[in-house]
Amino acid sequence: MSSTLVLIALMISLSIAVVFPELQYSKINKSISNEYQFMVDKQRRGFIILGLVAMSSFFIALQTLSVTIFVFHLIIDLVFGVYAYTAFQVRSSSLQRNSFTFVDDLSADDDNVEYFKQAV
Repeated sequence: MSSTLVLIALMISLSIAVVFPELQYSKINKSISNEYQFMVDKQRRGFIILGLVAMSSFFIALQTLSVTIFVFHLIIDLVFGVYAYTAFQVRSSSLQRNSFTFVDDLSADDDNVEYFKQAV
């Protein structure tokens, strides 16, 4: 019974760590490119696959009391953590690159406005 509660707590913490930021991000960003959406969809599939493997290996390790399966679970957790960190860093840099590109367009307009102010 306690292993089931631990598994439920693990699923809730995984949801808080990954799913809630995903939902918050999707509410904020309405205008994104198709390339970026494709990348995010692939990352989400990776989260789902690694998360399911991690949860199932944890559940099996608790039910069988197998140390080797638990070590496998720890390795999968490590891979999941590195994957999530890298995925969020890639997203962040991609969004920053897009915002800098957009800011460059605005700064060109600001240069034109400054030029007009000097001309008048």
